[in-house]
Amino acid sequence: MATQNDLGIRSFNFASAISANTLVSVSGDNAAQAASTGAAAIGVVQDDTAAADQGAVKMFFPSQFGIVAAAGIVTAGSSVFAVTNGTIVGSLAASAATLGIAINSGVAGDIVEYVPKFNQ
Repeated sequence: MATQNDLGIRSFNFASAISANTLVSVSGDNAAQAASTGAAAIGVVQDDTAAADQGAVKMFFPSQFGIVAAAGIVTAGSSVFAVTNGTIVGSLAASAATLGIAINSGVAGDIVEYVPKFNQ
């Protein structure tokens, strides 16, 4: 399903109904859900949204794009990290600084959309 991103508001698919003004986190490729305790919230849903529908989310930060490193894998909803060759990966040592949260998944060479992490 297509998504739209205008002036910091981006559309996401919601598997479950969600109420306006709820914090959301990424739950899968171009999908979001109500943020749970400790989850990396990426924005706030703007309107009540029915299950299996798209909802508008006001992002805390504009999304960015990165190329997945060779032999790398990025999973939607997981942290992404910058590596020395200017690409991104989905896992590094626990001490590495998180660049953001992936909005969609990808493998080596794919372009992945991510949102900078809110609590950095």
